[in-house]
Amino acid sequence: MNHLFIRSGKLLVITAFIALSACNNASKTAETKTDSTAAVGAVPAATGQTGTLIGAWHDEAIKSEKGESIAYELISSGDKTYIQAITFVGKNLKLNDTPPITPSASELKKDGDKYTSIERPSEYYQIDKAGDLLIYDGTDMVAKCKKLI
Repeated sequence: MNHLFIRSGKLLVITAFIALSACNNASKTAETKTDSTAAVGAVPAATGQTGTLIGAWHDEAIKSEKGESIAYELISSGDKTYIQAITFVGKNLKLNDTPPITPSASELKKDGDKYTSIERPSEYYQIDKAGDLLIYDGTDMVAKCKKLI
């Protein structure tokens, strides 16, 4: 029973962090974008850098404080890989084949069939056989995100 509370607590902390970051980033700009980013990690990427979109996944379990849906973009740029959260309203998500890599993107290291966060090595991401994104914190799976592309 305690394991359930610990797991729920971790998910709540991650959800709160992403939601707060999404709100902070959304309030910093008034310009229209095809998608907006939310902080997932703090390994800053170069300003103006773009990459190639590997895939995108919708996290149906959480929303930002403004009620926006959250998705994740996996992006490659040269020999580096990044993940960043994006927010969208309703079903109006427009993805870019060459998305900008924002300072809130988290750099990942590919390790076999998983992507490990460089900043937080206990956090890693796997893409299952159905194409869904599995997010782990240590040995605990904290989220399963539905494949968009």
